[in-house]
Amino acid sequence: MKKFIELIIGDLESKKEYKAFMKKVNSLPKDYAFVFKKIQKYMWNFGYGFGEEILTLYELFEASAAEGKHVLDVTGEDVAAFADELMALSKLDGESECIVEQQVKIWTNKQ
Repeated sequence: MKKFIELIIGDLESKKEYKAFMKKVNSLPKDYAFVFKKIQKYMWNFGYGFGEEILTLYELFEASAAEGKHVLDVTGEDVAAFADELMALSKLDGESECIVEQQVKIWTNKQ
């Protein structure tokens, strides 16, 4: 029966992980949570799911919020361009993790 249910609605464990993650997102300050969800929706339009890019974005937002930065100080005024850059960095095979980590350091140090 469990396999039938998973066939219909998908992997239950993944759904639980995603719901727990979204609770963490919702615990961010309201402006960060709002922008996060908009970026996530934007990235879904290009086939990005619950992957490394989304986790990296959450970590960046969490750290920036803790430092008291405004969300647009992190993303810049053009949030779509920020999301495009994040997606472009993730497409680089092999080197993507270190490049994304370097970019996160740059973003968190924006004034």
